[in-house]
Amino acid sequence: MKYFLISVLLINSLTAICQSEDVTFMSSLNSNQAIDGSLVNFDGGNYSGRTFKAATKIEGDKFLFDNWFSSARVITQNKQVIDVRNVNFDMERGTFSFKEGEYLLDVNQFVVGSVSVNDLTFKRTLNPQDNISRLMEVIYESDDISLLKDHNVRIREGKFDIQVGQEPDEYVSSINYYLISDGEFKKFKPKKSSVLAIFNDYEDIMVQYVKDNKLSYKEDSDLKKMFIKLSSLRSSAN
Repeated sequence: MKYFLISVLLINSLTAICQSEDVTFMSSLNSNQAIDGSLVNFDGGNYSGRTFKAATKIEGDKFLFDNWFSSARVITQNKQVIDVRNVNFDMERGTFSFKEGEYLLDVNQFVVGSVSVNDLTFKRTLNPQDNISRLMEVIYESDDISLLKDHNVRIREGKFDIQVGQEPDEYVSSINYYLISDGEFKKFKPKKSSVLAIFNDYEDIMVQYVKDNKLSYKEDSDLKKMFIKLSSLRSSAN
C-alpha cells in the first residue's frame, strides 16, 4: 500500500511537471523550489546546477552513498510513514532521490519530518544564516541541544588549457556541523576546544569520561556518546 501511494504521487508529480519545461528545470536547479505538495519532485536531469547554459560533463558524484540499493523510511510532517526503495542522498540539493524505472525523482523535503536510512537519520533544517532549507543528518538531538551534520557538494569549474582544451567540472564534497542550543543555530567544529566549551560546569567530569572511554572529539559516534552523557548529567542536576 505504501509503494502504491508513492506511485500515485509520482504520477501526479510527473503530470504537473510535463506541462512546463521551465518548471522542470527550476525544480532540478534548486531543491528549495517546491513545484507541488506531493512527496516527490521530478528530476529533469540534464542541467549544470549553476546557470542556464547547456549541461556539461561533471566528474565525481553528488550522491552520498556508493550505490542505489538502500531503502529509507520517510515520516512526513503529518506522521505518515512511507517506505521508499532505491534511494540515495543528493548532497547538492540536500534531499533524497530515488529511482523509479527510468526516472530519477527526489523527495520533496517540505513535507518531510525525518528520513531513516542505513542507520542514519535526517531531518529538514532551515539554516537561518542563509535561509536555505536542507535535510541534515542528526548526530544527536534533544529538547535543549542538537548536533547536525550537513553533507554538501560544490561544483568546481574545470580550467581551460590551450593545449588540452576544457577540463571537466568536478563535484567537490564538504561537511559542515551545526549546533542548535539556547535558540542559536551556529557552525560547530568537531574538535576538543569546541566540545569542551559545551561542557561548561561539567567539564572535569566529561573530560574524565572521554578519557576513560577513549573517545575521539572528531568521531560522530563518540560525539553522540558525549552528548548523551552530558544530557544525563544535566538531567540529574535538575
